[in-house]
Amino acid sequence: MAYYGYAGSILRVDLTEEKIRNELLTQELIEKFIGGWGINNKLFYDLQKPNIDPFSPQNPIIMGAGPLVGTIVPGASKIVGTTKSPIADKQGKHFIDNAVAGSSRFGVMLKNAGYDHLIVTGKARKPVYLKMIDDDVEICGATALWGKKDTYQTTDWFIDKYGSCGVISIGKAGENLVRYAMAIVDYCATLGRFGFGAVMGSKNLKAIIVKGTKGVKIAKPEEFLRLTNEWRKDTSKIPLIEDFRTLGIASGWNIHAPLVREGVWKYSKWTELYGPDKWLKVKKMQNLACNACTLACRVNYEVRDGEFKGLISFTGFYMLPARVGQRLEIEDYRKAVKLLDICNRTGMCYFTTSGIVNWVTRLYENGNLPQHKTEGLELKRKFDVYLDLFNKIAKREGFGDLLADGWYPASKRIGADPDEFTEGTGIFKGADVIQDARFTKLHPQGFAYLTNPRPHHGGLQSLYTLPNIDISLLREDAKRMGISEEELYRIFAYTPEYGMFNVARYAKHCEDHMAVHNSLGTCIVHALWGWLGLKYLNTELIAQIYSAATGIEVDARELKKRGERAFNLFKLLNVREGFSRKDDNCSKIWLTPRKTPDGVRVMMDYYEEKQISKDDIDKLLDDYYDERGWKLEDGTPEKQKLAELGL
Repeated sequence: MAYYGYAGSILRVDLTEEKIRNELLTQELIEKFIGGWGINNKLFYDLQKPNIDPFSPQNPIIMGAGPLVGTIVPGASKIVGTTKSPIADKQGKHFIDNAVAGSSRFGVMLKNAGYDHLIVTGKARKPVYLKMIDDDVEICGATALWGKKDTYQTTDWFIDKYGSCGVISIGKAGENLVRYAMAIVDYCATLGRFGFGAVMGSKNLKAIIVKGTKGVKIAKPEEFLRLTNEWRKDTSKIPLIEDFRTLGIASGWNIHAPLVREGVWKYSKWTELYGPDKWLKVKKMQNLACNACTLACRVNYEVRDGEFKGLISFTGFYMLPARVGQRLEIEDYRKAVKLLDICNRTGMCYFTTSGIVNWVTRLYENGNLPQHKTEGLELKRKFDVYLDLFNKIAKREGFGDLLADGWYPASKRIGADPDEFTEGTGIFKGADVIQDARFTKLHPQGFAYLTNPRPHHGGLQSLYTLPNIDISLLREDAKRMGISEEELYRIFAYTPEYGMFNVARYAKHCEDHMAVHNSLGTCIVHALWGWLGLKYLNTELIAQIYSAATGIEVDARELKKRGERAFNLFKLLNVREGFSRKDDNCSKIWLTPRKTPDGVRVMMDYYEEKQISKDDIDKLLDDYYDERGWKLEDGTPEKQKLAELGL
């Protein structure tokens, strides 16, 4: 059969048996689950043996690129990596992780090589990399790279060897099975802060490289070109587009920084030490862009003076070193960039590493972590201590070996509960989260930390991520997701437990909307600008583009239903691992007031009219499960809902 938008193949690689085979992507998979994120879930559900150890050879790695990846749709560059996370919750359970990353080459090259999905199972006897160049697929030795080259050096090595290829690589953290090790994609993107890189390491898989020349066929080229040109023209109308291309996410400092501060310093001091003017001092001239993207929001760093003069690092938004600088009380922004570079090169989550280091050094400082439990280290809150700890974690040396296992395993060994660390951002299902609802407020993106099987906002973006938007604009913004009038009525009804709208019902539809974008391969950052009346956030236009690309006619409602089906299957994957309503609880940290130099912060509704309590959360979870058609008692999908979705 002819495939439009899709490459049409799934590549299966068994590292243990050293077997490689290709199979056709079926029409049923396409019509039920769209692609990328959605089809990954179905492939994983059919393949994975439940309740296995994440580092078992039986734990698959599945990579997917949606039908719009490899086309000229702006920002259609997302790749999805699915595996069982090595992160452990308090009971020792592990969630299934759907990690999403942008790519400058990997996604488009995967499609051009002829593959929509890649499934890797087993474990190689010695370090290897997987090479895919069109039909030439080979498992190659990587002993020359393992333990010797960092993520950037590894990427350089492959580009020197194979030319302009897409590269996913791991560094020391992944090789040493640090449970929050990531993979780095094409220098500038991170994949799987919940341990995707560690699972690659457990398979002795140093890297995946891909290069293709086949192209992606479009069903209706003229209509597709017209629609994507509309999208591109709209992008040029964004009022802050030049600032965004210059400063990336930091261009919204005055909007975002008040929401994501952590309350260690006064806000004015933080702005003075880490505001956009400081970023310009370490920013390389040119921002990096994902494939086909017109925004170019990826930033890179070059330290031009001081102790780390000459340091160049490619990965991470400026808000990360700014936040970590405040978190660890590092007043020199160049030192925060140095710590980020260690994480980039070793392939280790900067956010989790700094969070755990913050926790143990605070414990030590307050006399709650005696030196005999730190293997003799004096964990003073000083940069040289941080530098030493970051390197020890990546290498699993000494006390760093304990911290490399994550929050709850480390807590059992040092005798301290991380849920009591109210300076943290919150821990859900064993993972620390990027946004603290005491500062951002409990908007739908924040609520998704409770309900998403992967405890992450998943890139959910909408107008509510901006502060204090009029509710009439929020309603119009939600409508563009393909939400029906009946659903809008339920979402925007006054809710005693929350306020002017129902955050829980809203979150359900945002998750489904995100599932659509991740399945198509489109970047949700573009959706931030939909409130300006730009056309490309409208799910109807997305449906038209998908239809023109693939020749499969769908409308916005049908596309959204397929996103809902994929999300329900993702939930079932995690139900199979033992997760239920009791795991969708709110972090104790969020429910504890945070004292800051600028005053006390508590978890509030979007309009900051009501403080949210644990009882409120319990009632809102009832609303969320009701909106989803799931059982209230245990938070699992009802048979009726599964039948409705064809599951």
